Amino acid sequence: MLPSPDAGIDTAAPRRVTRRWPLTVLRACTCVLLLLTLAQPVLAGMFITGDTDLLDLHALNATLVSVMSWLTVAAAVTLWRPGGGPVWPVGLTLVTAGLVEAQSGFGYARQLALHIPLGVALVAGLTAQTYWVFAHRAGHRTENGSR
Repeated sequence: MLPSPDAGIDTAAPRRVTRRWPLTVLRACTCVLLLLTLAQPVLAGMFITGDTDLLDLHALNATLVSVMSWLTVAAAVTLWRPGGGPVWPVGLTLVTAGLVEAQSGFGYARQLALHIPLGVALVAGLTAQTYWVFAHRAGHRTENGSR
């Protein structure tokens, strides 16, 4: 009996590599976004205590938070494609960016009953997201997602 032409060939599912640089970019974007977001209640609190000039800085920082939230979406997309990472951070960052836009709208409309609780939720959510991006490890994954 002749050996099979496929003898000696590994037929296991091919492995894909999760690249590290997209995860590093996502980590940097998430950290900057969290820091900018943490500055918002400080600026608002200082405004409330009488330093009215800080309202302009609060508004400027809101613009930076918005821009950074969309850069974080781009970083999550890069982690997924071409990075080979999971897809769910794309959805998470899209939801976050949408909530940031809603937060900004509520602030400019002076809807503080929505603006303040959403701000607290964004700080909590971004803290959890920051934890995840540092807990996640890039590495080899098989097609079914196991390491």
